[in-house]
Amino acid sequence: MRRFEAALALCLVAAPAAIAQTPARRAAPPSPARTQSQLLVSTAWLAAHLGSSGVVVVHVGRTDAAYRAGHIPGARFLPLAAVATTVRGLPNEFPPKDEMGEAFRDLGVGTSARIVLYGDDAGLLAARAFVALDLLGHGGQAALLDGGLARWVAEQHPLETAAPAVAPRPFAVRWRAARVASAEWVRAHLRDRAVAFVDARPAELYAGGESPCPQGQTCAQIPAERRGHLPGAGNVWWMDNLASRDDPVLKPADALHAAWAQQTRADRPDVRTVVTYCHSGMQASYDYFVARYLGHRDVRLYDGSWAEWAALTPASSYPVERSAL
Repeated sequence: MRRFEAALALCLVAAPAAIAQTPARRAAPPSPARTQSQLLVSTAWLAAHLGSSGVVVVHVGRTDAAYRAGHIPGARFLPLAAVATTVRGLPNEFPPKDEMGEAFRDLGVGTSARIVLYGDDAGLLAARAFVALDLLGHGGQAALLDGGLARWVAEQHPLETAAPAVAPRPFAVRWRAARVASAEWVRAHLRDRAVAFVDARPAELYAGGESPCPQGQTCAQIPAERRGHLPGAGNVWWMDNLASRDDPVLKPADALHAAWAQQTRADRPDVRTVVTYCHSGMQASYDYFVARYLGHRDVRLYDGSWAEWAALTPASSYPVERSAL
């Protein structure tokens, strides 16, 4: 139950997109040697580059309480609401692209700085900001801080409580619509062997278990017949990519490759596209980041995720698969 509650509390997420047809030529599956290591920076690297004019550090949080209590020197605060909002009744969808672009413009990140992201919830919110930057065409200049604030503090690096003065800088929006998959795109590609779907929720929910409601909250439960996962989807709970919640560094690349190969179709030779999803797109954001880190080029996020899929009708057109609990 504790595992359920922790996962649900973190599962905070579909904008239709025009997606090109899958080309006949298949890309080779990624290997550890092809890992996109630039998408992850260590605390040692950041400590050595802190204060550099070419590096911007961003703390992502639901509120600024943790940020005000102590953040990495010079870090700028990005509220989660800037990259996750309610759209058409669905929670945690991406806001309009111009609104997201304005949020990053106001942070003064510019279009050339190295953007280092960290934040609340063991890096989950930072991963959401990474996906937003990828959608905006700036994923190549963004990276997650490995271990986040927890590792930074454990290594006794300095903190500050004052927010830096920030001047807005031009931020060009180069929208990459194909990075977000709509429900209709998902339905059209369920039997496409070139597409691997990855469910980022805990194994119990993937199998069809009931989502418990966090204490003190009122939740709309998904009907029993609509619990489960997308047909053929694999399962990598986002937390399983990390060493632990207390020390949320990413597991070694070879261990991640092995786990994803065992639990998903992502590394198979016929797969060209990886699509991540969860309940509302937050947990899926971390699996999206990991898929990009592992070298997959065509990664997409089903932002509406299970909150949308389970409610779509007719149910026969949006099938659900269950596994033995």
